[in-house]
Amino acid sequence: MLGLALVVAAVGPSCAWGDSVPTPSKHIIGATAKLTEATTGFAFPARIDTGAKSCSLHVEKITIEDKVAKRVKNVGKTVRFLVMNEQGKEAWIEAKIAKAVRVKSSVFDNGEYDHRYKVLLTFEWNGFRKEVLVTLNDRTNMEYPLLVGRNFLAGDFLVDVDKKDDK
Repeated sequence: MLGLALVVAAVGPSCAWGDSVPTPSKHIIGATAKLTEATTGFAFPARIDTGAKSCSLHVEKITIEDKVAKRVKNVGKTVRFLVMNEQGKEAWIEAKIAKAVRVKSSVFDNGEYDHRYKVLLTFEWNGFRKEVLVTLNDRTNMEYPLLVGRNFLAGDFLVDVDKKDDK
């Protein structure tokens, strides 16, 4: 029933009998999905999180060209980071640091902030591609190596928490 409500919401009012039903203007994605990062071709299991402003990707290692201690001074520099897919295959990705951010993390109990970098990456889901800012993060203790936030979802997706696969 929820799925039908989402389709109706996506396509607008119901059609008269005999009319063709318009294709939804937005993709319907479940609470979890697999997204492919464009430069490596790696598919990452992802948690869809409408409460998160932006996407976050688990990285194994980070190196920054001519790194300095003041994080904001590293914006614009080249960062290389190591990612690993589900099969344990590793690849380095190189990008420019777009932002240095302070993030309040659920990992910290006492309200501390974590400092992270953001880069532009392109992700694909079922043929749909979008370039978004992605926070580079250690998500070792998280179930999903990729968190998909509103910056990927906005304008293009509806989330159906009952949906069980990527079809």
